[in-house]
Amino acid sequence: MKPILAAILLTLSGLLTAQDLGLHPPEVDWQQLRADHVRVIFPRGYESRARRVASLVDRLATDHQRSVGDRLYDFDLVLQTPNMAINGYVGLGPFRSEFYVTPPQGFSRLSNTDWVDLLTIHEFRHVQQTSNERRGLTYLASVLQGQLGWAVLSGIATPNWFTEGDAVVAETALTASGRGRTPAFSGDLRALLDQNVIYRYPKARNGSFRSLVPDHYRYGYAMVTYAREAFGNDVWKPVLQEGAAFRGLLYPFSRALRRETGLTTRDLYYRTMADLEQRQDSALQERRPLREGEAIGSAQRRDIRDYRFAFHDGQGRLLALRNSYRELPALVEVGNPDRVITRVGIQREPWLAGSHRFALWTQYGQDPRYTNQSYSDLVVYELATGRRRTLTTRGHYLAGSFSPDERRIVAVWFDPLAAAPELHLLDVATGALLQRRAVSANNLAWPRFSTDGEHIYFLGQTHAGVAIQAWHPATDEVTTLRPSSPAPVDMLSVAPSGELLYSGGRTGVDNVYRLDPATGAVSRLTDVAIGAYYPRQSGTDLYYSSPTPHGERLRRLSLSDVTAVPAAEGITPGIFERPAAFAAEATVLPAELEVENYPIQDFSNTLGGIKLHSWSFNGSYVTPGLAVEFANALNTAELVLDGRYNINENRYSGGVTAAYGGLFPVIELAGRYRDRNTVVQVADIDSLSFVGQEFMQLTVGPTATVPLQWVAGNTVTTIQPSVGYQYYALRQTEAGPLPPNFGNLSLGLSASHLLRTAYRQVQPRWGVLASLTYDRALGTAASGERWLAQGSVFLPGVALTHGIRLDLAAQGEQAENLYQYPDLFRYARGYNAPLNDRVWRLGANYQLPLLYPDLGILGITYFKRIRLNAFYDLSRFTIDAPRELTLSENSAGGQLYFDNVWLNAQLITVGVEAAYRLNRDFFSSDEDDLQFRLLVSGSF
Repeated sequence: MKPILAAILLTLSGLLTAQDLGLHPPEVDWQQLRADHVRVIFPRGYESRARRVASLVDRLATDHQRSVGDRLYDFDLVLQTPNMAINGYVGLGPFRSEFYVTPPQGFSRLSNTDWVDLLTIHEFRHVQQTSNERRGLTYLASVLQGQLGWAVLSGIATPNWFTEGDAVVAETALTASGRGRTPAFSGDLRALLDQNVIYRYPKARNGSFRSLVPDHYRYGYAMVTYAREAFGNDVWKPVLQEGAAFRGLLYPFSRALRRETGLTTRDLYYRTMADLEQRQDSALQERRPLREGEAIGSAQRRDIRDYRFAFHDGQGRLLALRNSYRELPALVEVGNPDRVITRVGIQREPWLAGSHRFALWTQYGQDPRYTNQSYSDLVVYELATGRRRTLTTRGHYLAGSFSPDERRIVAVWFDPLAAAPELHLLDVATGALLQRRAVSANNLAWPRFSTDGEHIYFLGQTHAGVAIQAWHPATDEVTTLRPSSPAPVDMLSVAPSGELLYSGGRTGVDNVYRLDPATGAVSRLTDVAIGAYYPRQSGTDLYYSSPTPHGERLRRLSLSDVTAVPAAEGITPGIFERPAAFAAEATVLPAELEVENYPIQDFSNTLGGIKLHSWSFNGSYVTPGLAVEFANALNTAELVLDGRYNINENRYSGGVTAAYGGLFPVIELAGRYRDRNTVVQVADIDSLSFVGQEFMQLTVGPTATVPLQWVAGNTVTTIQPSVGYQYYALRQTEAGPLPPNFGNLSLGLSASHLLRTAYRQVQPRWGVLASLTYDRALGTAASGERWLAQGSVFLPGVALTHGIRLDLAAQGEQAENLYQYPDLFRYARGYNAPLNDRVWRLGANYQLPLLYPDLGILGITYFKRIRLNAFYDLSRFTIDAPRELTLSENSAGGQLYFDNVWLNAQLITVGVEAAYRLNRDFFSSDEDDLQFRLLVSGSF
């Protein structure tokens, strides 16, 4: 058990250190401000929001730490305006946070709170949690290994459901909305409870490839609020701190919870689910009879599917955007079975709009070199011909829809550095910008034409909430139809009668509402059990999506049989909200915030904010060691000093690497000292003879790499050329020939073109990847030369989740060369590395999932998926002297992989390989042809 746990800790530490370098466009003029508790780094032009973020952090740090703890460590916060991703994070190594400030279109799952305010409250709660976890054993790890040790022990001690659930409680308690108040946030969980589905705790904790399992945000909020309501507002403070201190080495968080409440984490989970199920049953019983439409479309339950954005085309077909666990997102004709019309490319969030002749969606793109400069463009698809046109280039479009005559598109344009978001009118045929209108708001969403094409309705978000507004392009006037409110409002559409439909959660359940734009009267059309989303009226039928245990499925409700009910006044909490759980801390912080006038200074893109953050264990069992790591705030520069010891060879190595990614190439300067122990062939004799070399090697030199990446549709293409020069200084330690000191030219090229994978797919269904490496010793031909080429082709298997991969690799390096480069060739499986001058291998692989056990063992490991890779390797290697000799190495076998979540913290693949050698292995004394090997992290 101890070696397994040590391997897990090592792997987690390695994963935490993996970061891309230099992703920011160099033309960004970075600024900084220093508040009492944070340094905010941001592009010039974003000063107003940066000051608001800093003011909010200072208020949170001063006035809102009673339920988490008062410890707080300094951190850097980077506001990313060029990036279109919907995300924010806090990380250690170094301790920093990043916000991607372009907001989403959908409000239901993220609430009506302003996006940047929401990020600030949520992510700063993680800063508070992380700061208060640095105690006891976690503190000792931070002393011994720096921030990476701190991160590993915190991640193991504190469940992710608490980390995210507690942050959602903070955003809910400190704003007028927050995710805890939005019914859509809990829709999946409530759909499961409605069908009496309560998963075992390990499955809820770690997820599933087979079943729809709500994420740790949903379960976490439910469990955290249940405990706060039952045991007091501040119950989690000692649990967090004692758990991170490992007061009790085994299950420290659960033991700390039991000391405070008498419940373990497992007990709390089951009590929470039972309580929610009882609350929901009681609420539904009081509301019956419900008014829900009939379910339509496929009854397929083996696949988890979401159907959204339903509409009818000119042929009367019901089309929708379908997301699936087994397939990539697609526009489909809904039926039994569905018919795929076309695949939809990578998106920043799901979005699609349809008309009689066209479908429109947004598609993600990025700068090839500086991937933090990303885009969102409009794609038009002609339903009759299948023609696809990317209407815009390098755009910032978040959503769009067609005019009634299908000649214009209205779209939301958002640039964080602009004064306000804009509505754009575009020509469908050419993409030309016809008219634009800036609207005084923090965000605009769901733009829709009126039935006569004269007005454009949209949702406008401010700090006060979301309003329904209208723009009249002919007069450029903007009017408000429904004033701003924190009540959940989302997914606007226009009925054939000209009335507006939207999804609203005023009663604690999202239903479809109808608004008369002429009178402002609001009525409720549905009364559903869980939620009604993406409303669209066709004739007298209302179509909407509703959560089920198998995903969001479509329903149809005949409005001819429905009497609209006037909308109720006020906002009623849903069963999931539990406002009593945070009543002691509840306030509307964004509304009362006073923004401080912090001074602004320039910030360096090179070494600005560089810090020593970790001095951690590094390497593997064979080569354990230590690494000391520095990085700057923008992650454009890093410095690593490391030392390692090779147990198998009894050899030491050490080095220093400095890298800078602020230029077009990433420049790395490295120096490394190490002992070497190699074998070379004795030249110019008539027999096959070898001699060992033991020497010391000092290598110093620069390398320039250009990492390029393109995103187009559903494919990601990468090209990474590199060139380097190293000076090799060699010193003899024992007898054996050695070349004199020499310079070395190294050239590299790696490339890939891969189709993205669906959640259950084990590999891309189409794609290719290849790499070429060439090393040449300069000055003396006898020193060394090596070339290595490797490639793989991915092809679809029999089933959607199966895959074929064909590998081809070749290498050439004369065994008589006095200097031998490190051997990186992947030889036929089951064989030892042979001495050779040339070698090639062709490998055929067929990979498929076997089982989805969803089985946990004592919180140590959770079996999420078991998969098999059957393979056949065909290989030849050649030794040229004293006479040309070609030998075969062929093998067949299988690799059984276990995709497991270890310590409830990290998905790490462990496997076993069985390879049957079809030829003799001349470089192994083991005569057993059946060879076994342990595999880690799924590489093969």
